[in-house]
Amino acid sequence: MLRGIKRLNRYENRILKIVKLGGKLVRLKQYGFSSKTEEGFRFPIYVLEIGKPKAIKSNVSGLIAGVHGLETIGIRVLLDFLDDLFARKNSVLYHEIKNGEVGIVCIPILNPGGVALKRRSNPKGVDLMRNSGVEAVKAPFFFGGHKYSNFFPYYRGKVLQTESRVLDRYFKEYFLRAENQFIPVVDIHSGFGTVDHVWWPYASTHEPCADEELFQKIGSNFTNHLNHFLYRFGPQSETYTTHGDLWDRLYDQFQSNIKEIHSPISRHFLPLTLEIGTWSDINLDPLKIFRKRGIFNPSRELKQKSIISHRKFLSDVIRLAKMNPSDIY
Repeated sequence: MLRGIKRLNRYENRILKIVKLGGKLVRLKQYGFSSKTEEGFRFPIYVLEIGKPKAIKSNVSGLIAGVHGLETIGIRVLLDFLDDLFARKNSVLYHEIKNGEVGIVCIPILNPGGVALKRRSNPKGVDLMRNSGVEAVKAPFFFGGHKYSNFFPYYRGKVLQTESRVLDRYFKEYFLRAENQFIPVVDIHSGFGTVDHVWWPYASTHEPCADEELFQKIGSNFTNHLNHFLYRFGPQSETYTTHGDLWDRLYDQFQSNIKEIHSPISRHFLPLTLEIGTWSDINLDPLKIFRKRGIFNPSRELKQKSIISHRKFLSDVIRLAKMNPSDIY
């Protein structure tokens, strides 16, 4: 566990560096704790508010990483993006943040216990992306989530986990009643496939979500006008289905809330999962399949290139927060 804790400490030091770089534009909050380890340790979960408080209410966007403790490339992609944003300070996005046009709320590491323990699950052995309680219409046996035992991977758990409840609180505080028409959130994962996927709801069913047409339009715009042609856009269920997807649950909560309050403004909660494909370089590093973090992260030769390659995509998603449907080609 010691090596995992050292890695977690390095990430936390980078978070503190970003707070320092951002100055008055960045506020750090301790937002909760991880589940307890067998030894009784709990690790803090942090939130970064980036931008002016008014923008956090009116034009907010979200970034999350570290939901699975072995997928550390996602944490590094998120931290690199913020490092670059505040180190150069010459991008369009930086000036939009500085001028109060866009706000970002980040959870850099949702599952710090998993990072410290060097495991995919949280310290209780629960796979957080199988934990929401949503039942899939039909999910792959075992891989799609199961309730047998936390001894096995993809265990769903019997109750909503501490980390999942932190994500619930984050959603309700920052996004449920946000004022912008587009409320984009990117959850960064890795370890599936040979290409980079961008998924939207649903993971539990092949039925289209309420914003399917809008998601398709955004995907087309990103591919044809913003040159993100290396990403494969689509609902997650096109690739595989799972029980317990946290974003399926939160997306449906947002849809229910819209119907209850009869909002005069058309608001769209747009949770996207960036799934970084890390299997394409197995020929460069065949032994990675035998290492614990191997298939979830790029090879050493390609790691830095992979980390910086997502900067523009994340910037373009965040900038959706200041747009409306007429701005999408």
